[in-house]
Amino acid sequence: MDKKVCLIHWCTGTGHAARMIPVAKELESRNVQVSVAGGGFGSKFLEMNGFQEPGFEEVPDVAKYSKIELLPKLVTQFIPSALKRTVQSYDWIKQEDPDEIVTDDIFAMIACVASRRSFYRIDHLTPDILPFKWSIPQKLYNKVSMVFGENIIVTSVWPEKSKDNYIEFVGPLGQEGESGEVEDYDMLVVPGSWGGNQFDEISRRLREKGYDIKVVGGENWETKASMTPHMAAADCVICTGYSSIADAAVAGTTCVVYPFIPFQKAIANEIDDRDIEGIRTADSVDKALSTAEKCVEADCSKPDFENGSKEFVDAVL
Repeated sequence: MDKKVCLIHWCTGTGHAARMIPVAKELESRNVQVSVAGGGFGSKFLEMNGFQEPGFEEVPDVAKYSKIELLPKLVTQFIPSALKRTVQSYDWIKQEDPDEIVTDDIFAMIACVASRRSFYRIDHLTPDILPFKWSIPQKLYNKVSMVFGENIIVTSVWPEKSKDNYIEFVGPLGQEGESGEVEDYDMLVVPGSWGGNQFDEISRRLREKGYDIKVVGGENWETKASMTPHMAAADCVICTGYSSIADAAVAGTTCVVYPFIPFQKAIANEIDDRDIEGIRTADSVDKALSTAEKCVEADCSKPDFENGSKEFVDAVL
């Protein structure tokens, strides 16, 4: 193997780790040596796909702290974890000695700077789609990244040329697997980290109406090495986050996006504004249900996207 690439994903949720899988597989198909790190629950998906990870410290998600507990938990939990993760990233990068680094982890980026290594940043957000109070920090994040890094590669369901020459758009990154291994069914419900009670209600009401559904993370759900075959077998997917949108887009299955946090809402608004074929949005349980039911009972338009992994690896290599 001529080259070595290290992939370091952020540790909260599963989407950050999941989108590294098609990138890692595409790199290996080109005879590139791949090492992956990041930790968190998402690392299980990488291990199921044959990529072993070192045990990195998990940094708590501050968005889940209440206002009362924010300051004490920042001091006692977040800062110590962040420092430990940065040191672990630095040591691992030194040990692996890669030709290229791809990451969406800010502490890995700090480790890259400390070890005098450049990096490519993977993202799914750009400042222009975010509300003002989030677009300013995103712009600053981009500028700082580009002082020390290479391009920012944005995976998106609206690939286009960016007005910023340091941003390169590629298609959605889906976890593709063997086709034909999953029997057809009505709907896949993907609550993600934020769906909570609303998605419990969606699942309950769909079952009461007699729909054949599967719920990711539900009682009878077993973690899958690849989500795309399970999405391809469904008539419709109801989800919250971008990684699930990407999987559904690559699978060619109609997707209903019910967002919760500001970044998810920004993506949903952009999907609405661009009227992207095969992807619909909802802002309530009733709207999510009615839209999904229409897609199962009638012929809805389907998304038609190639996996963006080839474009992504072209940009890195």
